Amino acid sequence: MILEKQSLRAQDQRILRALDRAAGDLRRGEAVFVFDGSSGVAAGTDSARPPGDTPGLLIFSLDHADADTLALVQQQGSTPGQLLLTGPRAQALGLASDKGAGIAVTLPPSASLDWAMFLAIASWDERERLSLSHRGLDAAGSAALRLAKLAPCLPALLAREVTLDAADGLLPGVLPVRAQDTDRFHHLQALSLRRLGTTPVPLEGLGTVQFHLFRSSDGHEDHLAVEVGERPAPKPAASAASEAAPLVRLHSACLTGDIFHSRKCDCGQQLSTALNEMKEAGHGILLYLAQEGRNIGLSNKLRAYLLQDAGLDTVDANRALGYADDERDYEIAARMLEGLGYSSVRLMTNNPHKIAALAEAGVAVDEQVPLIVGVSTDNRKYLQTKAKRSGHILPDTALEALEGTLKKS
Repeated sequence: MILEKQSLRAQDQRILRALDRAAGDLRRGEAVFVFDGSSGVAAGTDSARPPGDTPGLLIFSLDHADADTLALVQQQGSTPGQLLLTGPRAQALGLASDKGAGIAVTLPPSASLDWAMFLAIASWDERERLSLSHRGLDAAGSAALRLAKLAPCLPALLAREVTLDAADGLLPGVLPVRAQDTDRFHHLQALSLRRLGTTPVPLEGLGTVQFHLFRSSDGHEDHLAVEVGERPAPKPAASAASEAAPLVRLHSACLTGDIFHSRKCDCGQQLSTALNEMKEAGHGILLYLAQEGRNIGLSNKLRAYLLQDAGLDTVDANRALGYADDERDYEIAARMLEGLGYSSVRLMTNNPHKIAALAEAGVAVDEQVPLIVGVSTDNRKYLQTKAKRSGHILPDTALEALEGTLKKS
């Protein structure tokens, strides 16, 4: 396997690794200190550590909090402990009119972990809602919730306003993270993406395919390009630019659908159908992206399933947990395609967001190729939601199969 040269500057590499460590610390139940670095203070190495009197938030994942964590957050001080919630969750609770605006809920002295978790994921009684004290998030609070999503943990955090010295006194060695760096994580991952190598793998019904493995320099996740068939040789008089665009599918990992054939979604059927259509076409590339549950992670996807069983659709279930409708990012997919030598594709998708995201990242979509799979009683509502609320492009025949009155908007 040949390693390709990474292109990140040293400072960007330090930022990427610091963000990856911070997300990992939250996932392990450890604390992170987040501060507003708009004044120009940098983070990522000890030499760039901000001054000790820098104010910020000491944050803990609610997923991994215990009684000691709650006691530390609620210690008597100048400011009370907080529960940070995203805009979609605040809107689901009726505490915000804008799903983009997160909130900090003041923890009452009697607050328990069960109370905090209930507020983070369950429905809430109107009388209880009116008794909550809350305010909008500052830059550090918004950044803290972005870190929780990167972990990925439930985007609900216990927090306490402290200085870095105070945070270090409570938890020596706590990692400081500059708020302004947190929205660069996916971009820095894409910039540092490298292909580790290519291996032929025989697959049942498909023959031997090529597995191209990609990884960012933070080592956070592996992404796989599965190349089916033989890449057509360019015509003698043709330039690389005139080579026919390949058939491509962007497929986000779905453990429940791809491996265990869950009937709650159509992911497993889409995966097998896409690969078979590529075989029939003679060549194609499926990008298998590590973005489980539209990038909310397996644990949160299973929580969303419980909410769906209680009556919410897939969009509202994500919002109730504090997530956007779709948390995926496709810049890495664009870099993978460029690494394989492609600047344009024929994209096998029903999702217009994928088309727009690839184009924004510099990969032209020459043609949208619909991917239609079977409708069942178990996934009918899921597919209806994708068509009605997520704007998925489906032919009239597929829409009629879902619901006779459903029409494209």
